[in-house]
Amino acid sequence: MHFKRFLDIKPEISNLFIVFINNKVLYDLNEKTFLLNSSYLNFNNFNFKKIGIAEDNGIKIYVIDLSNESFNFADQGYQSLVEYDLRYLMTILSEENLSLVGRANQLLHYLKSSKHCGYCGSIMEFDSDEEAMFCTCNNVMVYPRISPCVLALIKKDNQILLARNALFPEGLYSALAGFIEISETAEETVKREVFEEVSLKVNNINYYSSQAWPFPSQLMLAYTCDYKSGEIKVDGKEIIEAKWFDIDNLPNTPPNSTLSGRLINSCILDR
Repeated sequence: MHFKRFLDIKPEISNLFIVFINNKVLYDLNEKTFLLNSSYLNFNNFNFKKIGIAEDNGIKIYVIDLSNESFNFADQGYQSLVEYDLRYLMTILSEENLSLVGRANQLLHYLKSSKHCGYCGSIMEFDSDEEAMFCTCNNVMVYPRISPCVLALIKKDNQILLARNALFPEGLYSALAGFIEISETAEETVKREVFEEVSLKVNNINYYSSQAWPFPSQLMLAYTCDYKSGEIKVDGKEIIEAKWFDIDNLPNTPPNSTLSGRLINSCILDR
């Protein structure tokens, strides 16, 4: 599969569509796929939001948004279409398919957020050579934006620190996380975010792994670090609870399909 960006489309040719409706993805239960053949989909027109995201053996793959379109499930060639939240799909898809549907969500966000020029407000054009949006007022290319974030898992003897974000479901704990600020290194962000969120100081910061996170366009960089000093104190707004957990007695944590889940499990395996 070749990842690329393009806007051209030929409706008379069979394409593969990843369909979003109100931020949910269409999934066919019989075929067990979110990659829907355009030949089995019935549209009144092709004026909906769309952007090509990849090509596989000569077949073009698009993400399309039908949130503002008339789309009758009963009129489609697929007979078992359902709408799935992207976060749910993360629990059932392979790593390859997760990467593809995540790319679809990120490029759909790029298409919506790059419609107007930030300098003059005009409608942006698409440059097929650069695969980017641009405006003739300055000829500056606007590429998909990626926001880097860190995950920080703090270790202390046989314990790790896990926290509950205010947006988490009851009982779910995870590693600390935060966006990298301008001029910061990722390691500096780990120290800052840990201190801001739980008032602790850490050292021995080590990179673990990374993951594209399509909510909407982050790159997660995971690190482990050691507790140095301080007492846990949360702000009660973003982080509402944080505590030390024994590795042999962990609470409910994110699934292994997420980088935070793998980061936490890595500490168990490394004992």
